[in-house]
Formats: sequence, structure tokens, C-alpha cells
Amino acid sequence: MKRFVVDRLVDRENICNLVKEQESLRRYVQRGAKVVVYAPRNYGKTSLIKNVVIEEFRQRHKRCFVFFADLLSVRSLESLTIRLRSAFEHSFAESFPIKNVLENARHFLAALRPELSIDSLTGSPNLSLRVDEDPTGQTIRSIFRHARQIVEELPGLIVLDEFQDIARVEEAPGIFRSCFEEIASAPIIVLGSKRHLLASLFANPEAPLNGWGTDLEFQAIPYDEFHLYIEERFHQNNLTINYENARYLQDLLQRVPEAVNRLGQQIMDIHADREIGREAIAASLVKLLDNRASRYETYLGQFSASEGKVLLILAKQKVVAHPQSKQFLADASLSARAVGQIINRLMDRGVVEKIAPGYRLSDPLLAAYLRHYR
Repeated sequence: MKRFVVDRLVDRENICNLVKEQESLRRYVQRGAKVVVYAPRNYGKTSLIKNVVIEEFRQRHKRCFVFFADLLSVRSLESLTIRLRSAFEHSFAESFPIKNVLENARHFLAALRPELSIDSLTGSPNLSLRVDEDPTGQTIRSIFRHARQIVEELPGLIVLDEFQDIARVEEAPGIFRSCFEEIASAPIIVLGSKRHLLASLFANPEAPLNGWGTDLEFQAIPYDEFHLYIEERFHQNNLTINYENARYLQDLLQRVPEAVNRLGQQIMDIHADREIGREAIAASLVKLLDNRASRYETYLGQFSASEGKVLLILAKQKVVAHPQSKQFLADASLSARAVGQIINRLMDRGVVEKIAPGYRLSDPLLAAYLRHYR
């Protein structure tokens, strides 16, 4: 069913466009390439990987191994180790039929002392790997050695989401470089949503991962494609929207798919049997912001007064080419050094992003909330 999907992975039918990205990823996976994927948060990259790329890989290979790990917000080698071990356990159990999980675990993972239990509610296998905690990264290397052993015998795919956060973990980039170099027979896809951290990992000449992989960047969905996508879903409520107003809606939310979906659903919750113009779009946006006001106020309370000033100026100006310009510094009543430090902190936290024209808030709904209520 065609719908606006939010708060969960988007199923194949409701992924808007991303046709070029799908085709590129298919080619890369088929030839066993190593790929660095960049897309801002909420652009649909994880949905595309999980519900299209991985799904098609499993359909092509009835017996295969897919190792998927989400590394969002890892802060230490210990937390990275725990995250990878848990992801490996889940991925291994998911890759093999229940009746064969333990047999395969003994074959591939004997050194990790596998233990298998069955979830009493779901009937799904729970695989536990008894490994010693090792902050030096030996456990991580051991996990990837076992992954290498598996993909040497079976078709395999390794996917590491929000990979840029390992930039904050001392020693991690070097560990991953050595792990990746040992895996020659399987495609590896790393995904990230913070361009500057990805650049510090893959573009910095002094970084261990410098030059690794082929880059793939998700582009904004073409206006006409997103217009058709919106119209298809509006049709359920007998709503119509012309191209210019659909383009206005997309620009209002920085062309971020999840934000556009939220507003599209809000419009459908309010309206039926009419053409949607800018007045209805604006009123629906205010309603959406009203519904989320409490969470935004709580969230904004986490920032210092100086950070709040910078956020407000960025929201009101939408895109700022030079946040250390005389005008910006005067508006913020802060020094160039203070603004630079704040921008860097906000980028590291994913609150601010840098695009070609300049800096802006990553969350278009938060930006709209600040413009409307502050």
C-alpha cells in the first residue's frame, strides 16, 4: 500500500526514487566492491540497504551470510566491541535456518564458543558468542576473521551503518583498516550521515582508511519524482497538489524525505477532497510543530545559551555561508573562536550539517520550529 512512512524503515514500495543509487549499489555488490555511502540523516539510505539491497542479495543467494551492524553513537573501543559482537550474533542467527544455526556456528565459530538458545515467544534462535572483553581490539579482529572465514565459503555481504562515529574512537580506524584488508571475497558497504567525519576517515591523507573504497553520495530526490510520490498518496483522500506547490513543500523541509513524509501525512490527517495550496501546507506545518512542541522544547533545553543563539540564527537564515562573518558574529554576540567551536560541536552531534552553499540545521522540522516559535 502506498503511504507516507515515518518512524520506521521504509518498505520497498514506499521508497521514493533513489533509482540511480539502487542501480549503483547493485553493481557494486555484484562485483564485490568496497563502498562508502554518504547521505544526510532521514534520506532513506538504511531503508534502501536493508529492504532492497540486502533483500535482493538474499534472494539471489539462498545460502549466504549478511553481517549488518549499526555503529551510531559508539564512544569507546569497549562500546564498539559490544555493538559489533551483538550485531554479529544477530546476523549469524538470521543468516542460517534455525535447524542449522548451531551446526554452522560450530563449523565457523568454534573459537568463539557459540551457545544457542530459542526465544520462547518468537521461536527465533538466539546465538551467544562467549568471547573475552578486550579493549585492545582483538575481539573486533576476531569477529572479522570469522566473518572472513564465512564469506570465503559462502556468498557474503558486510554492511556497517553510521560508520562515521568510529572517528571518535581511538584506534578504531586502524583496526578497521586491517580487518577490511583481509576480506577480499565479499562486498563491504559503510554508510554515514556526517560528511565531515566521513572525510576525516577517508579523505585525510594521514588517516588509516584514506583512499579506501568507492564513494557513493545520495542526491536530493528530483522535484518531479517527489511530486508524483506525494500525489499518489494524496489520492487516497481525494487530494491534489500541483507541481509548484509540491516543490514549495519540498523546499520548506530541505527536501528531506522523512520530514516531507511527516508533513504529507499531517496534511492527509486534516484535509480531504480538495486541492492543497500553500496556505494548507503552512497551516498543516504549524499543526505538526504544535504536536511536537514539547519534545523540541525539551531537546533545546540541552543546549547552552550560546549554542541556542547559533541554532536560532542558522534556523532563521536557513543556510549560512560564513558563520564567522562579521554580521553573524554581531547577531550572536560571540567571538569567531566561540562560534567556530560551537559549529564544530553541533556538527559532531549531527545537529548542523554543511552543504555546498553553507551550514544549516540537519532537522528541517527543528529549523521550522525555531523560526515559528522563537
